[in-house]
Amino acid sequence: MNTAYRPQPAPFVPVLPFIPHQPKPTMGLSVGELLDVELGLFLLSQLLPSAPPDILPALLNGQNLAFVERPTWTPRQHKYLSRGRALLSQYSQQRTLWADLVARYAAASEQLHAYDISADGSRFREKTVGFFRNRIITIRHMLA
Repeated sequence: MNTAYRPQPAPFVPVLPFIPHQPKPTMGLSVGELLDVELGLFLLSQLLPSAPPDILPALLNGQNLAFVERPTWTPRQHKYLSRGRALLSQYSQQRTLWADLVARYAAASEQLHAYDISADGSRFREKTVGFFRNRIITIRHMLA
């Protein structure tokens, strides 16, 4: 038996606590709110493309005279409206909440937008280029 052998202590390796990654809100918008705004704008672009972004609550609750002049919708558009109402129901009766969300979206960094909103908030359009444009494809699949 070898009595001269003495094991050395293992080197000290600090163990860091696990901290889950939590995305930070961008300009006051959480990731969920960003998705809600873009889902609402996508819904409007498919159903009432010339309408301003603030008309979404009226579209969701169906209580507005603007729908009298709407064109006949396809079955796909009716499906979009039905699923949009389910996903965005919290904005159907809260016009100011939706307006605040759209204003914060417009104030956020242009690089994060999938939609451009005019300075006066009366018009919006889908971006034709940009990294985050692929979210629109995801939203389309969500509603389909």
